[in-house]
Amino acid sequence: GKIVELAESQDLFTRPLHPYTRALLEEAPRVGRGHRTYQPLKGEIPSPLNPPPGCAFHPRCPHADDLCRKNAPPLEAIDAGTRHEAACHHQDKIKRQSGSMQ
Repeated sequence: GKIVELAESQDLFTRPLHPYTRALLEEAPRVGRGHRTYQPLKGEIPSPLNPPPGCAFHPRCPHADDLCRKNAPPLEAIDAGTRHEAACHHQDKIKRQSGSMQ
């Protein structure tokens, strides 16, 4: 495995910015949410024995582009002065589009 996002618990659960973190948290059970049908991620699960070049999540990421397919993104700080880091070439775009996950 590879770390794709690091943050304080509260920040991670309210502002997940890596698409994989967001997908995992979206499927987590929540009190009061009621019955839901599981929605698996679309795309192919990459082989751990022969991972694809670039970002390991790109085969299933809705934001993936050629940059993601060619270059693995580094784990970088989201905002100066925070302990929130994500490994995504498109974290700025995702940050603008996203509200909280609550």
